[in-house]
Amino acid sequence: MSLLTTLLRLEAAETEQAQDASTIRHFHLTERPMVFLPLNRSGTEATSLAVMYGDDPSRPQLLVAPPRGRPTAFLDDLADGILTYIDSFQHTTERLPARGNRPARQRYTNAPQLLVANRKSVPHIERLGRALRFTETPEGTDPARSTGRLGQWLTFFAEHAEYPGSALLAALTELLTSHWVTGQSPLEDEHLAALMAWIRPPAGTTGLHAALAAEDPQLRRPAGPATDPSFDTFELDPLLTAYDTAAEEGNTAAMTRHTDRLRDLLHTYLHPTWNDAWQALSLLRSLPQTPDAHRRWDADRDRFTAYSTYLADDGRPQPIKDDAISAARRLARLEQAQGAFEARRAMEDPFVMAERRTSGEALAGTVIDTDPHHTITGPSGRPLLRPRFTLHTTDPVRLDTGSLLAGPHNPRVHAAIRSITPRDGGTDLLLEITTLTGTVAKPKPDSVPAVEDHLFLTLAPEFFRQPPFPSRDDTPWTHGGPQHDHPAAALEATEEAQP
Repeated sequence: MSLLTTLLRLEAAETEQAQDASTIRHFHLTERPMVFLPLNRSGTEATSLAVMYGDDPSRPQLLVAPPRGRPTAFLDDLADGILTYIDSFQHTTERLPARGNRPARQRYTNAPQLLVANRKSVPHIERLGRALRFTETPEGTDPARSTGRLGQWLTFFAEHAEYPGSALLAALTELLTSHWVTGQSPLEDEHLAALMAWIRPPAGTTGLHAALAAEDPQLRRPAGPATDPSFDTFELDPLLTAYDTAAEEGNTAAMTRHTDRLRDLLHTYLHPTWNDAWQALSLLRSLPQTPDAHRRWDADRDRFTAYSTYLADDGRPQPIKDDAISAARRLARLEQAQGAFEARRAMEDPFVMAERRTSGEALAGTVIDTDPHHTITGPSGRPLLRPRFTLHTTDPVRLDTGSLLAGPHNPRVHAAIRSITPRDGGTDLLLEITTLTGTVAKPKPDSVPAVEDHLFLTLAPEFFRQPPFPSRDDTPWTHGGPQHDHPAAALEATEEAQP
């Protein structure tokens, strides 16, 4: 938690009202997302109790796992519902022209988007996908509509939820807390009803009192995936025990009656969270979306297209786990993507820029000197124009020489730190412009700031694009060798590298 976020949380606690942290949205929201609310049995990993899902707020679909026996029908119905939604995006494509070394290709015009209530629901989806993706398809059935294929898609969504900036699978509490800061702890922010109460309390009450009311388990149950302990003790467990007794006695009528009661009970449990999810989505839609969110969604569509093509051509599930090299490559990619994502957010969002200034990852300063005609000797021995300027800042500087900086005044202009000199209670940074400089004969003066210009600079997204394993970074995932990357792994690096 940054210093600025801590101060906002203290102010929210004192005023009992949520504080605005950002007024622009860095994540894309599709026109037709699917809200997916899993409910898990307490103490049992990946054992589903129920799922409420759908892309229409007025028509939630509720599936309830059987109290006893294998949940075959439950999983078949879930696979049919989720795969039907995914397949609806696989009919319309657009042609992308050749670009650089990339040939012309096709890409789906849209992609599915799953929205869950909180961050804890993402590991549940990952575990469910892992448990299902190796399920054998019964003879005579369509593999494209099987529970095994559902497991592969759930794994795909869960993997991309880890990728910074991806919007294929997102937790609503995480999206909300990137725009509003409450006076409660981050753990309490995972309760969607309480978080929404802080942000939009009823008239005549404060966010604190509204959140306390929303946390009453008799009024609003936790959003899952685990059930509320009091609900288990006083409502769920007695009903399951009664069902087990009826099953042992062979009382079919009682089993049917208990099954209907279980369905009604779980509908009552999940429906308030369903309403909260769509209200949260409406609230997030009211925020303007940044241009870079559209670019990242294009990358998500590329990944969706690549994985759809892979399933159609090959279809074998992802390996159980990566080997050591693949795991290291994936971790490095995620770290680089996180740095680039935060840098891009800072370019578009003054709040993020201010946060990074408190941590030393960004700075603000005044230009005190310029050298627009500075040149260096290029590899061929010819002079290259590399203008320089000196920036004086009083912000803490925790950057090293060689770091590549950029700012919202002109994000395409990058400047490398050549020296750092403490002076007059602050710091002088000698910066050398490396992009959009022009040539010695035809310089581009607009790329060079003027003396007394006030600049905000942070690490440029391009600073994080150095591949950790150049000889293997673009190797796609395959069953034939030790590389166990996702088939869209190369796309992750390629699309993030596009300006």
